[in-house]
Amino acid sequence: MELTGRGKTLLAVSVVVGLTALAVGEGDLLRAAVLAAVLPLGGVVVLRWTRPSLESNRVLNPAQVEAGQSTQVRLGIQNIGRRRPPALMLEDRIPYRLGNRPRLVLERLAPGARSVVNYTITPSTRGAYELGPLTVRTADAFGMAMAVQEFPVTTELIVTPRIQPLPSLLLPGGAGMSSSEAAAHAVAITGNDDIAVREYRNGDDMRRVHWKASAHRDQLMVRREEQPWENNASVLLDVRRGAHRGELSSFEWMVDAAASAVVRLSRDGIDPWLITSHRDFECRRGDYSQAMRYLATVNAAPEAPIGQMVEKAQRSRSVSGIVAFLGHVTPDEGASLGRLARRGGHCTAFVVDPIKWIPHGGQHRNDPRERAFAEQHMAAVSALVNAGWQVIPVVAGTELRRVWSRLGAWRNLG
Repeated sequence: MELTGRGKTLLAVSVVVGLTALAVGEGDLLRAAVLAAVLPLGGVVVLRWTRPSLESNRVLNPAQVEAGQSTQVRLGIQNIGRRRPPALMLEDRIPYRLGNRPRLVLERLAPGARSVVNYTITPSTRGAYELGPLTVRTADAFGMAMAVQEFPVTTELIVTPRIQPLPSLLLPGGAGMSSSEAAAHAVAITGNDDIAVREYRNGDDMRRVHWKASAHRDQLMVRREEQPWENNASVLLDVRRGAHRGELSSFEWMVDAAASAVVRLSRDGIDPWLITSHRDFECRRGDYSQAMRYLATVNAAPEAPIGQMVEKAQRSRSVSGIVAFLGHVTPDEGASLGRLARRGGHCTAFVVDPIKWIPHGGQHRNDPRERAFAEQHMAAVSALVNAGWQVIPVVAGTELRRVWSRLGAWRNLG
């Protein structure tokens, strides 16, 4: 409970006038000052008597949206007290990136009554946003005093990357391939020995021991059951902070691109496997919600070795293709990625050109460090191409839809 600016001003003036009246002996002026002081003080008393007892809740519809799409926020207010409060002024605290704080006015609520007010927000950037707390203010009829009540409950809004519409892409070994063709493709990727046997585990039947493979590998191996071919594709996302330029604008481009690729592959009936140096998500049967939630909040990290991402990608035996979104790479990192192409399948890398992403003046092009940086990057790209990767350079302003269509050559070359 507190006085408003108007109430404080009137009370201060009343005190000054009252003291002046006492000094000069003006009784009428003193009575006027007392009456003026009664107004803000009376407002405090009235508000204390009519202070509302409220409950609130907040519902988002939907609670997870794509960047650029709108969500509706529904605020429910219920008067659980036995008095009818004055009009309520609601202010919901939201992050500045979502716009100005919504301010709403709610008419007087009868005891036990409930009212719902709505507002809409349209986030433009991905992320996890906390909405709240909600602040409810009640003022007296003359605006002299105000009661403030805060509801500390917050609600999380998940904003996923912007999904670009991409043309359909049917990877080799995917939908439409016969079972015999799929099996042949699996053999080409992993080899007959890997398909037929695996390491011995406690409880395995000794009659399944593959003695020839055991002798060859110098450890006990058993025949494994036939495993169905899974139509998978790996989507690699480079999250190294030092691999990007333009205040990480190239990183944001790649996050949106990776999200779009996951959605497109899922809609093509392919199970994408999103892989970064730190996390990986297998999106089976069109369920990519966890991957999208991760991409909503992923940040570029100072320590995210390419080798960790490659190691995760090598775990899958039945991958019909790899799509990688890469920043600046060194020759050693290019050689590490090149090993993935030896496992079979088609490997395509969208590689951000760190020099051309944001054009610089001539003095930068003549900088020996810039030239060395560019030469190192070109050597790494050459290593990828020599290893069998299809490399597509990306610069600022590149539309993923336009360069994505180049992957359609897989159908003709497979």
